[in-house]
Amino acid sequence: MMRRTLAIGDIHGCLEPLKLLWDTIQPQLEDRIIFVGDYVDRGPDTKGVIDFLIGLRDSGKYDITFLSGNHEEKFFLARHGGSEMADWLAHWGGKETLDSYGEDGINAVSESHWEFLRTCKPYLETEDHLFVHANLEADVAIAEQLPYTLIHKKFGSPLPHQSGKTMICGHTAQTSHLPANLGHAICIDTDPGRGGWLTCLHVETGQFWQTNVAGETCLKKL
Repeated sequence: MMRRTLAIGDIHGCLEPLKLLWDTIQPQLEDRIIFVGDYVDRGPDTKGVIDFLIGLRDSGKYDITFLSGNHEEKFFLARHGGSEMADWLAHWGGKETLDSYGEDGINAVSESHWEFLRTCKPYLETEDHLFVHANLEADVAIAEQLPYTLIHKKFGSPLPHQSGKTMICGHTAQTSHLPANLGHAICIDTDPGRGGWLTCLHVETGQFWQTNVAGETCLKKL
């Protein structure tokens, strides 16, 4: 069986669409799986999402890379309280995250969850692709990209990267709820936390699966 590269977009606390997507794509041991970050905020079950992802990692069955997003960064900053906490709760979907951990809020977040988020990667480079959360500067080698660019820069109309490799990212929610395909760059954030879909892209074929909070699934092609 051909090895598949499967890239999964921003999850944003949407556990049920994630579980349905995983069952739908039926990952095989030989597949390479990349989560592009933003596991937390907005959706109803950030805690459940992180528990699920830790379970996948700890099973040792899969070749999985977990990237880090700007919402993970904000989650860490909110631990300091004060204005960072207030901003996170007011504008980032932090309230839904805290609610998923119960009455003790941020104090109930286990060290295993912080450790998981702390060890997520800034990027993954393969033979033909560059996987990042947000974006790249076209004329900068991936190892020299600024952290801000990797997790905060909006998709917009990126130029082809100097490596000649295709960039696959999330971060910039597509209001069409479909991936944005520029050929040399593909954004797979289809906004599951705000009424959209969770997307998994089969990188080699351009097929993509989607699931949503209503329990619906679909299979399309770029």
